[in-house]
Amino acid sequence: MKIKRFFAQDMRQAIRQVRAEQGPDAVILSTRSMEGGIEIISAIDYDQNLICEMVEASTAPAREGPDAGHGQAPGLDDERPRRGEPAPSHRADTPHPDPQDAVPREPGCGSQRDAALARMQRELHSMRGLLQEQLSRLAWSDFNRAQPLKAGLLRRLRGMGFGAEQAAQIVGGIRERRDPHRAWREVLFGIARRIPVTEDDILSEGGVVALVGPTGVGKTTTVAKLAARFSLRQGRHEVVMVSTDTQRIGAHRQLQTYGQILGVPVVQVGPGELAQTLSGLADKRLVLIDTSGMSPRDARLRAQLQDLSRSAAIRVYLTLAANVQGCVLEQAVDAFAVAGLKGCVLTKLDEAVGLGEVLTVIMRHRLALAYVSAGQRVPEDLKPARVSDLVSRTLALAKRYEKLIEAEQLMVPMVALSTTEVAANAHV
Repeated sequence: MKIKRFFAQDMRQAIRQVRAEQGPDAVILSTRSMEGGIEIISAIDYDQNLICEMVEASTAPAREGPDAGHGQAPGLDDERPRRGEPAPSHRADTPHPDPQDAVPREPGCGSQRDAALARMQRELHSMRGLLQEQLSRLAWSDFNRAQPLKAGLLRRLRGMGFGAEQAAQIVGGIRERRDPHRAWREVLFGIARRIPVTEDDILSEGGVVALVGPTGVGKTTTVAKLAARFSLRQGRHEVVMVSTDTQRIGAHRQLQTYGQILGVPVVQVGPGELAQTLSGLADKRLVLIDTSGMSPRDARLRAQLQDLSRSAAIRVYLTLAANVQGCVLEQAVDAFAVAGLKGCVLTKLDEAVGLGEVLTVIMRHRLALAYVSAGQRVPEDLKPARVSDLVSRTLALAKRYEKLIEAEQLMVPMVALSTTEVAANAHV
């Protein structure tokens, strides 16, 4: 391990010296404020074996007794024959006792060494994280000074909920360097280009379509909306709704109520009966399957998705709620991707305070967005996905959220640009 001391006027200059001389793998061991500046002690080439030896040496107890300097362990009897006693004779077939077996071991020595090593590793890991955070701040500060326009756009996108990777890709593609209004228009076009959408294929092509997703995202209502729209186009006798939800109490009754209102037949299917049921519905132009809502961590989810994936004729669409956190959306996509997703349906837009997080998930996983829903009305509140509408709604929600924060006079600093900058560009 190579340890070196650095001194500078402030932390930024000191970390730059560490980075320049020891590289990004350096670990800060200590920092201390001194007269005229700050002192940093850093290290590279961490040798774990050397640290183990140092810890073992520091935790080993000092030996006591008059014979400690002669290498004899305390408590051992002198094996020399006493006066009047014959010398002991050892037979060839009798094993000689190993002196090390008789050395008493200090209890807990190994556990103390392991605890000290674990504590040191945690401290080194914490120091590495601190160094990486400092370097990241320095890099952002340099970027902010060199390209203030792009830095402001990044802050604005992050404030709207877009992920760091997606925001960087969008801003990195703009060509405008001076005019913020033109640069923001390029950003909007960048968002639009990265939102994958499909045609109105469910209602135009028909076939067998299954909606999957977590509990409470609006699958049953979305099935009813699709059935209502298709019946208006092709006739109510050309569509059928199938319920495989045997987990939720009253799930079939809810779909049955929609069927009675719309005049569309509803079929209840038990476990293992889906394939046989679908073969009997081959004359229908559109079969909509409402599945059980399950948590992504539910052990029964994989069995349900495998049942759907056995039939190549079933097109599976993931239903996502726009008012859910991005990390929850990520878990849902990872869990339901086993079914081989054809696309997704976005619901509860009317309950969302922002669309940046859900659009980030859609961009990251390249989920083709088919329909969006912004209310409970059947079928008025279901529309085919349009990129222009999504971008406009995203801007409107961002503007509304900024005004809410300004009205409440919150003291928490925003990641996005100031309210005046957002308001000046919200009409784009």
